[in-house]
Amino acid sequence: MPRIVTSDPESTQQIFLEKGIPHTTADLVVVALRHAAEEFQKCLHELRMAETNVDFVYTLLPHPEGRTMVALHVEDVEFAQSVLHSAGVKIVTQEELSR
Repeated sequence: MPRIVTSDPESTQQIFLEKGIPHTTADLVVVALRHAAEEFQKCLHELRMAETNVDFVYTLLPHPEGRTMVALHVEDVEFAQSVLHSAGVKIVTQEELSR
């Protein structure tokens, strides 16, 4: 099954339901990285040290401030957000993505 990441998951889900398109949803952690290579490595290191799994990763369109945005599918979104926030990583909220 193809995977898509959308800035408006509620509208996308509504369209899929109206059209009878089978689908599932998953919450993602989105981070904005100023120095992509170094900061992404830091994200993965912090999550590994916290003993949480990263299932898959997507790159997104650039953040308005020019940062690289990466979406991570993790086993526990709230825990991963807490770990990354504590490490000083910029977490992007759904509201920021939907602007």
